[in-house]
Amino acid sequence: MDVLQELYQTNVTKTTHTTPYPAISPTLPSLSQTGRTVLITGGATGIGLAIAHAFVQASASTVIIVGRRADKLAQASEELTAAVKQAGLSTNVVAQTCDVSDVKSIEALWDGFKEKDVVVDVLVSNAAKFANVAELLELGAEHVWSLFETNVKAPLFLAEKFYKQGADRAKAFINVSSNFVHLFQSKVMQGRLAYGLTKNSGTLVAQLVAQETPPEKVQVVSFHPGLVWSDEWPVEITKGMLPFTDVALSGHFAVWAASPEARFLHGRFVWSSWDVEDLKTGEVRERIDSDSAFLKIGVTGLRLGNLA
Repeated sequence: MDVLQELYQTNVTKTTHTTPYPAISPTLPSLSQTGRTVLITGGATGIGLAIAHAFVQASASTVIIVGRRADKLAQASEELTAAVKQAGLSTNVVAQTCDVSDVKSIEALWDGFKEKDVVVDVLVSNAAKFANVAELLELGAEHVWSLFETNVKAPLFLAEKFYKQGADRAKAFINVSSNFVHLFQSKVMQGRLAYGLTKNSGTLVAQLVAQETPPEKVQVVSFHPGLVWSDEWPVEITKGMLPFTDVALSGHFAVWAASPEARFLHGRFVWSSWDVEDLKTGEVRERIDSDSAFLKIGVTGLRLGNLA
């Protein structure tokens, strides 16, 4: 159990959260997504569905969820539509099948948007592929490369399509990452390095897109959604054993990350558990403003060719 603590222990901000809190409530006027069309990959279940709910609560004009399974998409669409009705909102919910590991499937998705004059304002790259618990060389190059197709190539291709839409209005690219991108020294990563490797690479893609794109055009933020329980956890680990993150926190944080309030995090990686007021005004903010490499992927100990 001590090893598992490394999955959730953090001291970056003085205050941390596992449940939603007022500063990132999607119903805040400052976080309103009115007039925006939001695309969420892997949006039919789990974290992706929670993010969809949060954007509905933020009054997005259209929420588009995509995934591979038509049955799960239909269930999620029904659930979201009911939430829209219950809240008295007017969000249009769209569910569409798309396999993000298949370039042709992504092409077809964006071709459909173009035919219908749909412009996506917020892209949430959430779909991911996991690996069996095994060492890299036991998994083999072909299997590891299949993770790169979903966790690296897909976000890059989606970002490309998103960027090339045109339309002169501010956009946001939100990359749902993982703390596995930086836990390589932890024992909890034994047998899980393939996932960490590819999520690290996918997060670097988002970071470099941000480096070449001003936040006024496309705001880019990567975040770890938290230690979210699911039925995929080993049976011996129950919901009450660890301080699991309420999946609604992940959703609310995604909305906040897509808002102008989070512009100072352009190109950086953060945890959803970190308090946003501390991030905006505390010691962490001072370091963000003074250190261009802080909360970014690179080589520990080096700044260019010199010691950091």
